[in-house]
This record gives sequence, C-alpha cells and structure tokens, in this order.
Amino acid sequence: MNVDELCARFPEISPELRNEPALSEFAATFGNLLAVAHKPSNCSTGHDPGNHFYLKLVGPITYFGYGLATRERVVEDMRDLLDAHAANPEGFVASLLPEGTVGIEVRGPDCS
Repeated sequence: MNVDELCARFPEISPELRNEPALSEFAATFGNLLAVAHKPSNCSTGHDPGNHFYLKLVGPITYFGYGLATRERVVEDMRDLLDAHAANPEGFVASLLPEGTVGIEVRGPDCS
C-alpha cells in the first residue's frame, strides 16, 4: 500500500501528513494489515481483527487531524510502531490482537 491508497482508504488521516516519510514507510510496511483495517461501529461490543488494526495503527495517526496530538508526536508514534515491527514482525502483529478477539465485529442491541 502507498500513501495515496492509505489516505483514500482512511480520509480521516490529515492531508498535512501526506508528504511525511514515516507515513510512506508506514503504508508500505503495514499495507497488508491496513487493507483489512476498518473503524469499529460506535456500538460495537466485540472487536474483530480489522477493528484492532484500525484502532492501533490508524487511530493514533488521526489524532493530529483532530488536534489531539502534534505532528511530531504522531510521527514519533509511527516510528515506534515501525521499530517494534522491525524488531519482531510476528510478535508485533500478535500484539495487535488481544486475547478474546472475535472473528466478526459484534454490535450491541439496537445497532444499525
């Protein structure tokens, strides 16, 4: 996955980060996980792997666009994720999925 594909898939990522080298490396490194990542429903009671990938990989990047983190902080967070993956790729992916992860997102009652 490249930055254009990442930003098209997740428009909540600030356009101000598009030229950030860390975002390019992030997209290339985690493309297979990002391809299945999706934002959980507001009324989700059980998260599937795609939800966890979104929450742990995409979620922190969106904080900048919402004004909840500085650009420097978001870049540092991306670098930390990239470094953790480089040190132990299999362990890193396993760390994204907590015990009890459901196969399909579970939505609460009256959730449409």
